[in-house]
Amino acid sequence: MRRRAGAWLAARRRRLPNLLLEPADLHGALAVSGVLSVLGLLATAAAFVLTARVIAAGLLQGHSPGVGTLLTVAALLLARAGAGAVREHLGTRLAARLVGTWRTRLSEAALRLGPVALADTRGADLATLDLDLVARLTPYYARYLPGAVHAALAFAVVLGVTVWLDPATAGVLLVTGPLTVVFLALVGLATGAATERQWLAHTRLSARLLTLVRHLPTLHAFGAVAPYRDVLARSARQHREATLGVLRVAFLSGFVMDFAATLATALVAVWIGVRLFGGSAELAPTLTALMLVPEFFGPLRQLGTDRHAALDAEPVAARLQDLLTRPVAPSGEGTVPAGVPHLSLSLARADLPTPTAPVSVELPPGTLAALRGPSGSGKTTLLHALRKHVPHLGSIRVDGTPLDDLGATWQARVAFVPQHPRLIAGSARDNLRLAAPDAGDADLERACEAVGLGDVLRALPSGFDTPLGEGGALLSGGETARLALARALLSGADVILLDEVSAHLDPESEAELHAVIERAFAGRTVLLATHRAVPPGWREISLGAPASPAVAA
Repeated sequence: MRRRAGAWLAARRRRLPNLLLEPADLHGALAVSGVLSVLGLLATAAAFVLTARVIAAGLLQGHSPGVGTLLTVAALLLARAGAGAVREHLGTRLAARLVGTWRTRLSEAALRLGPVALADTRGADLATLDLDLVARLTPYYARYLPGAVHAALAFAVVLGVTVWLDPATAGVLLVTGPLTVVFLALVGLATGAATERQWLAHTRLSARLLTLVRHLPTLHAFGAVAPYRDVLARSARQHREATLGVLRVAFLSGFVMDFAATLATALVAVWIGVRLFGGSAELAPTLTALMLVPEFFGPLRQLGTDRHAALDAEPVAARLQDLLTRPVAPSGEGTVPAGVPHLSLSLARADLPTPTAPVSVELPPGTLAALRGPSGSGKTTLLHALRKHVPHLGSIRVDGTPLDDLGATWQARVAFVPQHPRLIAGSARDNLRLAAPDAGDADLERACEAVGLGDVLRALPSGFDTPLGEGGALLSGGETARLALARALLSGADVILLDEVSAHLDPESEAELHAVIERAFAGRTVLLATHRAVPPGWREISLGAPASPAVAA
């Protein structure tokens, strides 16, 4: 957990390109929002100018406003309200559309990377990220970005109108406005650190809760429910404290913005009052300028409130970028002739941050070979690279064609059997047909007979239709391995990759399994990753200790 948190914080501190501003339709939507903001601001300024003139005429000359003037002011204020309502509606629609886009891109990235490339990412973390895309990006797109555009335009429009009406008041605004922005930035620094802590606490709590639900039977079996309950309680307390810390900083931010805006408004009012009493200013323009002061600081205050939406979105953006930018194995449109291919490896190893030992070997069709080496030497990752689960370094050729030039058709010709095969909570027939959905009952039985599993499945209460339970609970470890081998046989693959399939078996059962593999996959190329003795008659490929990072570089 600490390693994951450290890695995330390191990614978070990198200077990230603004991923959340990438969608093509975002800039057009913000441009429309900006036009509506300008229209609303101009309508507001015009309404305030007319209102100030009416008030000045009434106080100084005793004139009553005409009906036309009042209707014009009312129409301008309605235009202001309408522009704001449309802008808010467009922001809500924009947020819904872009959040949907990012969720789609997250799903596509997860499917493209696959479980091997995502092995260091827990399913609970992905589920939490998917849910947080809605909760944290919606305010960012619906309020913060349109609000930032509105605040910038309000600064320019209101300042420009104030310069026309009363340059002295505009000078005060030109000084106090940037100071307010500086206060907002300073508070944002503290808010960012608090938001990081809250995001980590939130992710940990969500992951631990999902882990508890998933493994509750195991925890009950080993009497570990109470200790894990304490872990969950500590996580909940840390999340609560981190959230309260964010709220405290948020309240501080609101207070600072309100204080700065109130102080600036009071300063402008006192300055205008002194000049009016001194006879150096006219009532109508200075009154209009005073009425426009809240329109100048109001968007900045709201931006300070919505700034927390941007800070909440930053951890999500960093995590999302990490997933979207992970390298995948290159894929092309090349093909190789039908039949068992010739594999050529030259200094080949998986392209991973942790260096592994390179392999150089020629594997003619029908080779039975065993990869042996110490833990961490890269046996399993090389198998993943051969099936294009991860990118590779060095050269891997299939019948002379570079592996990177091959596409999905190559993956269909390679079967991978992991050390711990995954079985769904369905029947034996359902699990077998994962590899060949169209296979008939006779095909299933022949495959099971070939791996020595037929009698075992027929002895079950409902034969091949017996539910195996979650993770294949009805089968032993050796029987689960044989079912995985039967799936590989049904797939019709030409190259069979086996990852420590006998690691959990005793020597006698291991020898039986190797004999089954030799019979079932006769004529095909089989590559077995193992730390045990090489089966008799198999070719041994030794991997040395992985190179140090300095040497690998």
